[in-house]
Amino acid sequence: MESKELARLLAKTALRDQQAFEHLYLLTAAKLNGIAFRILHNSDLAHEVLQEAFIQIWHNAIEYRIDKAEPFTWMASIVRYRSYDRVRCEKRRLENKQIQEQVESIEQIAATNQSTTPMCEIDQDLTDCLNQLEDVHRRGILMAYYFGFSRDEISEYLEKPINTIKSWLRRGLARLQQCLEK
Repeated sequence: MESKELARLLAKTALRDQQAFEHLYLLTAAKLNGIAFRILHNSDLAHEVLQEAFIQIWHNAIEYRIDKAEPFTWMASIVRYRSYDRVRCEKRRLENKQIQEQVESIEQIAATNQSTTPMCEIDQDLTDCLNQLEDVHRRGILMAYYFGFSRDEISEYLEKPINTIKSWLRRGLARLQQCLEK
């Protein structure tokens, strides 16, 4: 792969020359896919990232400057950034799945306590009061105080601003306290 040839193909790609873009793809895809695979350790994800990167290359070819970077280096950086973004995305997806499983298990625990003889009156009172809360308040309280999730983690999982989560927790705890005092 000669740098001048890649620069020429990128310049033509910037002009929306599909044949030049196809040739650029054929010359670089295997090596760029290797970069993505080394970061992701998954061939399917590496192929997806490669396709996303080439879409970005197609759209941003006009921004390429030969005086700033070699053509392959510029394209490889796009693949690397996309790969690291995917790693973060997959990590968040896995964390959200784990959070969901934990939230479901606490809701099962609460349901079980409600339908069986309580170990003590306080357990039953707490379960009853938790069940009177709105779903988002109950989930937030259980996630924060039973599972130990931070407000940031709850915010990310519920896809709500951190200040909203703080308000929900504060209101939920106040309602829970009022209920328990009865």
